[in-house]
Amino acid sequence: MKIIVPMAGMGKRMRPHTHTTAKPLLPIAGKPIVQRLVEDLAAVAGEPVEEVAFVVHPSFGVKVEQGLVAIAEQIGAKGSIHYQEVALGTPTPSSAPRAP
Repeated sequence: MKIIVPMAGMGKRMRPHTHTTAKPLLPIAGKPIVQRLVEDLAAVAGEPVEEVAFVVHPSFGVKVEQGLVAIAEQIGAKGSIHYQEVALGTPTPSSAPRAP
């Protein structure tokens, strides 16, 4: 199984917390939000997680990327980083393409 974690947004609504820490690495009860998400998904997956693909903005930087890959490795999966240059927001049912 593969997990895709889209998180390319800059976390502007979470300021001032995101001025110094990337949104996915904000700690909740001592653990980054994204780590809790990945661990919970792995626990309910019903099969081993082979890869966790993180979709990030390039400005997050190498240190954040290394932290994300380490989170994937902690559950025994390969971590990969994928870039989204332009933040397009969260799709809503009204913005989804319609079938002809």
